[in-house]
Amino acid sequence: MKLQRSVPHIAWCLATIGAFAIGKWTPSSHEPTVANATSMPTEDRSLLGQPKGQSAGSESTTATESELQSSAMMSETELSNIAREAIKDPNPLKRSLAFAKLLQSMTPENAAMIEKQMRELDAGGDEWHMFRYAWGAIDGQAAFAAASTIEDDRSRNRARSAAVSGWASAEPSDAIAWMNNLEAGDDKERLQEGLVSGLADNNITVATNYVLKLGDEGNRRADDYLEDVASEQLRSQGVDASARWSEQLPDGPLKGAAMDRVANAYVDQDPAAAAAWAERFAADDYAARVIEEVGDEWAERKPAEAVSWLESLPESEGKKEGMESALGEWGRRDPTAASEYLASMSDSPTKDAAIGGFVSRLAWEDHDAAIAWASTIGQENQRTEALVDAARAFFRRDRDAAVAWLETSGLPPEAQKKVTESRRGRRD
Repeated sequence: MKLQRSVPHIAWCLATIGAFAIGKWTPSSHEPTVANATSMPTEDRSLLGQPKGQSAGSESTTATESELQSSAMMSETELSNIAREAIKDPNPLKRSLAFAKLLQSMTPENAAMIEKQMRELDAGGDEWHMFRYAWGAIDGQAAFAAASTIEDDRSRNRARSAAVSGWASAEPSDAIAWMNNLEAGDDKERLQEGLVSGLADNNITVATNYVLKLGDEGNRRADDYLEDVASEQLRSQGVDASARWSEQLPDGPLKGAAMDRVANAYVDQDPAAAAAWAERFAADDYAARVIEEVGDEWAERKPAEAVSWLESLPESEGKKEGMESALGEWGRRDPTAASEYLASMSDSPTKDAAIGGFVSRLAWEDHDAAIAWASTIGQENQRTEALVDAARAFFRRDRDAAVAWLETSGLPPEAQKKVTESRRGRRD
């Protein structure tokens, strides 16, 4: 099972803020399509990026506008009192409501003052993330400049990313234009992740097309960014719509990355349905990681069913990768059943891959059995890799015996060096 990267979102009290005062501060068009975005949507600028004129003339809109105007005229003392309640009140619900009101009251003119109050009150990380995002939504340039003055590198990077996310959520065109003018480098990559997150909060299609453009330009992290977009699509629209969205992407590695993220959520919801969906793409090279993901995640729950499904697929790279992951999971849960299944398989590249996955798990429980299984792999490179995995575990448990075994193992010198020097036999 792989760890999913999570998209930076507004933290612990987003729902409370939405109900209490702010609402979704962007128009948030999450349509499950990929359009040719010849022009990015531009929104009227208003408090926290909420577009002006929604349901114009309605009583609720009039009341909200009146509240915002009243909040914007709060004195420094009033804001200070709200900030204290938001951060120091012992009641968590009161803190959430007060923090919502504090952000509601923020304007480009008083944002720096609120920042100063939060610092004096020793605000926490979630509060700072929300504040930076909200400031970015009403004044991206100023929010980014303020975040850039933070001395600690890690805190500065997080603050600037949150500010850019908020900026992109409210004014995507301006944020994209600003990002395009930055020099290439690690700093830009970190900020681009925040930008994509904010774009996805505003409009999935805009975010998707932006990342696809990065991919066309050779951006090395485009697949990571598209996984972030997929995560927001899943959060807002669910698995079925997200599956349709991913299917419409241009064939290639980026599509595979997006479908992989969707597959991870799909198999959690309904493994059999996820398998039926993934199977439609089993012959496509870009979908190899999708097949592997479904097989791996399904194997965590019902390994025999997952392996049976994988065996039914036509030969492909995805099938081999899936069998490797699935047998690794099965070996962790029930090594006896997994070994019996392997023994019943006909020799093939898929079986070799499956043995490799099984050995990677078995090595830390029974290195002798792992070495014996690894030795049965037909393809030389895979056999050597599996033997190295097993020998690392052996070396960790009994260094002298492992060194003696290596001398007669027939492994080439470079492989033996990996066992005794690389990672010093640590578990992956």
